Amino acid sequence: MGSRPGGTPDVHADRHGLQQLQRPQIPASMSAPAGRLPRLLPADLSSYTDSYLPTAAIPPSATSLAELAHLIRLQGYQEQRKTHARVRLHRWLVSSALSARLVHCGELAYRTLVDNFRSDDKKSFASLYNALNDVRNSCDATRQYALLEPDLEFGKSKNFRSEKPLSASTFLNEVPSKILDNLLDFISEIRTNPEFLAARISSLSQQELTSLTSFRQTMDPIDSVMFANARSRTAPSQKAQQQGTSPVERLLSFQRHDPLSALVYTIFANSSGPDSAEDLRRTDVWATVCAKLIKNNNPNFIRTVLDVWAGMREWPGKTNLELYLMQTLQDGQFLLEKPEEQAARPGMQATPRSSKDTIAADEFFDKAVKRLFEVVDDEPSAGGIPEGVLEIGNAILRKLEDEKSLRRASQNFFVSRWLFSTFLMNAIIHPEACLPFLTQALRN
Repeated sequence: MGSRPGGTPDVHADRHGLQQLQRPQIPASMSAPAGRLPRLLPADLSSYTDSYLPTAAIPPSATSLAELAHLIRLQGYQEQRKTHARVRLHRWLVSSALSARLVHCGELAYRTLVDNFRSDDKKSFASLYNALNDVRNSCDATRQYALLEPDLEFGKSKNFRSEKPLSASTFLNEVPSKILDNLLDFISEIRTNPEFLAARISSLSQQELTSLTSFRQTMDPIDSVMFANARSRTAPSQKAQQQGTSPVERLLSFQRHDPLSALVYTIFANSSGPDSAEDLRRTDVWATVCAKLIKNNNPNFIRTVLDVWAGMREWPGKTNLELYLMQTLQDGQFLLEKPEEQAARPGMQATPRSSKDTIAADEFFDKAVKRLFEVVDDEPSAGGIPEGVLEIGNAILRKLEDEKSLRRASQNFFVSRWLFSTFLMNAIIHPEACLPFLTQALRN
């Protein structure tokens, strides 16, 4: 503390000294003049501006109200066009999915129609045929709605003040979020984890596996074409009673109650080719399922899976088999000439075949069998083995790479138990069902 002469303390001197200690000295060049704020940028504009920026690029004034109103109207138009495109895409996806279901249901219904025609069941044939046309007309109407309705709705709402705007919402938007998340996780697990579906299908009993294929009707085998008329006319109705539903009910359910179709066609997208990511994913999942069933010594369900994959691709050997059947029927006409003559003369005793006729028949059958093998063992683009079966068959064999015995047994199963005993037998005995023309019309 300072003090005045005479010993009295100098308070002002002490306060001034304290202020000097607390307040730093600022040079005069860094401080602003009295009554003015300091500059935030230096006065030299060249240090922070681009000398090459053209003057015309700098807007002379702000956006006018008219331009702002135009931009707002343009934004509303673009938003509505975006919504319109999304709605149209959604309806096209629904239409495409319905068309795919129509093809799959039409294939199964066509087999039943052929069975009804061969058994002369006119009532069942007419009911199923009319139901098939009704379903097809409904799908056509949905396709036209997907094409025209969004444009009509957009034309009505060009003033952008429509009370009911276009919407692509589905029933999934009404499902609670927790349930929807669980459902999507379950579907994603089936699609991306092959072991998930394989473990669950392999744990099913034989009765439960049969129920998975209850909607897929198989043709009744016939030992020979000469006994085709010996079938009972009540066979189709008995088959429908065994399955619990009639062919018309199965058609009108439109795969909603078909578990196998849901796991093959609904969980995965429509087939777009053997090399597409979706088809490779589906083939890998079901190859894992089939390999698991083979390891568990339960291969009967695999026949149905092979039938499904055989129908996914165009069969390259179809034309060759048609020509083979027509040529074989023409060459084997002599086998039926004498039985027909004897049947036309009632009361005559049947005469046994001569050794010459027996030798000719044996030669005919040997030649027919050799020609059939030639049809099967043709080049890949015209061979008798369906391309879809080659895809999933090779995928199954790759899953059994470490099991050589199972791999060889699977190869024998594919050729002997499915190709010759099931697929080719049905194609030869039921050519009108295995070489359908109705499903081609449905695809068109």
